[in-house]
Amino acid sequence: MRATSVAGTLACLLLVAGCATPAHQDGNAAPAGSPDPTTSAATTATPASTAPSASATPSASSSASARPSSPTDQLVLGPDGIGSLKLGMTRQQATATEMLRPFATTGRCGTATLRAAPFEEGAVTLSPTLGIAAISAWSGIKTPEGLRIGMSSAEMLRIYPAYRPAENADAANARGYATTPGNNKASYRIATRNGKVTALALQLKNQDCYE
Repeated sequence: MRATSVAGTLACLLLVAGCATPAHQDGNAAPAGSPDPTTSAATTATPASTAPSASATPSASSSASARPSSPTDQLVLGPDGIGSLKLGMTRQQATATEMLRPFATTGRCGTATLRAAPFEEGAVTLSPTLGIAAISAWSGIKTPEGLRIGMSSAEMLRIYPAYRPAENADAANARGYATTPGNNKASYRIATRNGKVTALALQLKNQDCYE
């Protein structure tokens, strides 16, 4: 009787285990071992754009560089010299300005040219007794009053009404002199031809190197 009872109990247990209903799974549920959908979406999100903002882009006006000024733009002839080169300087003083090409001696006086001037223009005359005696201008160089090579002789006379041509020549075709405003020891040597200023120099009135 006891053996029969035990056998019946085991049979009943097997039937219960076989008839147990498996846990219901939603059709959308991820299979075991798959990553969390929330975590996956976060890791695959598109990174934020790193393009520079409009404010970081330089404007056309700020990127355009200004035209650099040339040495000629800064030079004015008179009343006592040009730049750091002055009338009356010794050869050593004039050379120390670094404005001159090397001196050459012609006769009793020395000559050099300004480095800022075109080749063979901007002559500087050195007197053995007076030092720098004359400084010549070139195209683009003006006096403080605005006279420059290429200006009309009529405009020159308006600027320097005291201009006197040598040998009573016509001011439109002459070589003459005008006292330098601000320096009564110097004068402007001005040559004209066909009604235009063709040469301009600042010189000591008592220079002794040429006529």
